[in-house]
Formats: sequence, structure tokens, C-alpha cells
Amino acid sequence: MASLNEVKSKNKRLILDLVKSNKVISRADLSRLSNLTRATISSLTSELIEEGFLEEKGIGYSKKGRGGRRPVLLSFDSKKKLFAGIDLHWDHFQIAVSNILGDILVEETHQFPGRLAPNEYFSKVNDVFGSMYRKEGIYGGLSAIGISLYGVVDTCNGILKFPSHMHWPQIDLKEYLGQLPAPVFWESRSAASLIAETWFHEELYTKKGMIVFINVIEGIGGAVMMNGEILKNNGISTGEIGHTTVNLEGEICTCGRQGCLEAYVSDRKLVESYVDLLDNLRLPTESIRDMAREISRMASLGELPAVKAVQKITKILSVGIGNVINFLSPNYVIIGGFITEAWSVVEPIIKEEVAHRALPGLSVSTEVVKNNYGDRSGLIGAIAVAIRESLRRVGSNGTSNLENTFVNQ
Repeated sequence: MASLNEVKSKNKRLILDLVKSNKVISRADLSRLSNLTRATISSLTSELIEEGFLEEKGIGYSKKGRGGRRPVLLSFDSKKKLFAGIDLHWDHFQIAVSNILGDILVEETHQFPGRLAPNEYFSKVNDVFGSMYRKEGIYGGLSAIGISLYGVVDTCNGILKFPSHMHWPQIDLKEYLGQLPAPVFWESRSAASLIAETWFHEELYTKKGMIVFINVIEGIGGAVMMNGEILKNNGISTGEIGHTTVNLEGEICTCGRQGCLEAYVSDRKLVESYVDLLDNLRLPTESIRDMAREISRMASLGELPAVKAVQKITKILSVGIGNVINFLSPNYVIIGGFITEAWSVVEPIIKEEVAHRALPGLSVSTEVVKNNYGDRSGLIGAIAVAIRESLRRVGSNGTSNLENTFVNQ
């Protein structure tokens, strides 16, 4: 049987969920939607205001024909709580701090000249984060930190088990980021990106059912959400579509296996399709991502070589999307990454190819859409993870504060 504290915590989280969904809401409507008494709503919302989650936001209108006192409206308090997101790539990282609404207040990107060993890499992450944390208005105010990474991430134990593109062995993230000044939540970049979509744009997607996210970046990442939760096995997100085989005799992938989808669809593959003899041009590695983004932008403007390059990798990507639809029949497949810059070119190809590759009846029940954040989805996702997990733990152990630096998910 649940204790009084557990019931109280659950009711607080219910209130926060209703405020999030409605943006602005009265106590009377909270009572009606939650089936909690007005006295309970009054008491709990007062606590949530005192704790910095909610604020009173103006006066609403009386219900038509009822007259009486106009209700005081509640919303999230955008000034009290701060959350940080860290998005880690092999050649750079991004850090941002936002309020509870996800509005970014400060952001910083640090580029590396080449691949670094874990000690060097995370030393710079800690230095840059420390400098940002010490800024006026941020110091001491972080409620939680979200981190998104490319590769196979054990979110229960904070282990990066397969640091794809990093060229590292398996590493214990707690060893390198153990001094961060707030509770930390880990997710793979694709899982974080999917959380960003459904957290900040919940009106666009079903709360019940399945959503698959496919991220086209250095390679291809994937994640699956079922009824609002990322599907995991022992803390590891499912959905690594990039390492499904599309050619038994194909090219060698970064994972060492042959014929993976990721071996044919990535930022580098787009550039190689656009620029002949890429290696002979001796282009700096750090320019590949920017070039892929620019080629996608040019394709959206109709530049013919760019259009052909985007079409080539999109047709191969569509094979993977068709496989996902045949196997899972999700409600949505969300495409993220640089390729969304050329969505006017990409979308018709995906629709045509998927119609041929997915079984009749399956493709029509799945909507393929682009994400809302392009190749910034990892950073926004890290922020969304921090906010979501923080709110989910409101009232845990009788407090609205998270006490452990690293939190199992």
C-alpha cells in the first residue's frame, strides 16, 4: 500500500503533467482533470510554487453563465529552475542551459582539431561546463543535467558500451564526469532526440502507440518509444537501425561489420556523392558535417548535383525505413539530422520508396515526418531529458530535490 508521501508525490507529478499539457490552467480545471479535491489542488500547487516549479500567471475568465470570481491561472515558472544539456560528438561538443520551458539562455560549442583520448576529451568538457556554470545567474541554480551521446549507452550504469565514431574502448562515464554539479541523466542521441520531439511538441504525436526516430548524422542512430517511454533492454535503448544489414557483400561499416545501412548513409557519404575524389581533395575532417548541411541546403534550392547526391542516399535510407515499418508498424517514423534541410527533396523519395518496400496496409498506417530541430536535436534532446527526468522525480524521498549525482534510468 502506497504511503502518504508516495501518494502526494504522485499527485504533484500529475499536476505538473497537466500544467505542461495545458500551458496555462486554473486550479479549478486542475481539480476537474485530475479528480483531486480543490483543497488538495490548492495545497499541492502552493508547494509547487514555493519549490519553484509553478507560478501564478494572470487572471482567467469565469465560466460562461456562471459569474463569480475570475480564476487565477498557473503555468511553469520560467525564472526559477535551470537545466543543462550536453551533446557529445567525436569532434565537438555543445553545452546549453535552459529554463523549465526549454528556452535556451546560454549556449557554447567547442570544436576539436581531431580525435582525442577520453581523458583529454572529458577534461575539456569539464572545463567548459565549469566556466559556464560559474556565470552569474547560473551558479548553484541547476536542477538537472542531460547528456546525449552517439553510440550504445547503458543508462542504468552510465557506461558508454560502444563509443561509435569515438574510437574509444568501453568507458565508465561516471569516471570522467563525476564532478558535475547536479543530477545527471544519460541517453543515446537518438533517444534524447525522440524525447525532445515528444516533450516539446507533444501535440504533434500520439501519447499511445509507437514512434521511431531515425537520426542521420555521422552515421545512423535510432530509438523507439512505446506509450511515451523509450524502449530499453537492461538500460540500453533499442532501435539501432544503422547497423542492420542492407548488403551482405557491402562496404565495411565503422562497427567493423559488412554492409550496414550506416556504411551507405551518413554525412561523409553525402559529401562523397557530391564531391568526386574526396580524399584527394584533402578536405579537413571537421568540415564534413558543415559540407553535408550545405549540400542539403543547396539541394533544397534545386542545385542539381546536390539534389542527385541527396536522392542517392535517401533511396538507400528508405530501405531501412521500409524495414522498420514492416517489422514494427509504428505510428510515426521521425527523421532527424542534416538531411532534413532538404526535406522537399527527401520526402517524396521516402514516400515512393516506402510504398514499394513496406507491405500493403502497413505503409499507409505509418506517417514519416521530419523532426523539429534538424541536427540540433541531440542538444535539445539532452535538455528535454534533464527537464523530463527532473519532473518525474518530484517528491521522491519526500523532497522535490534530486540528491544523487548519477541517476539510474
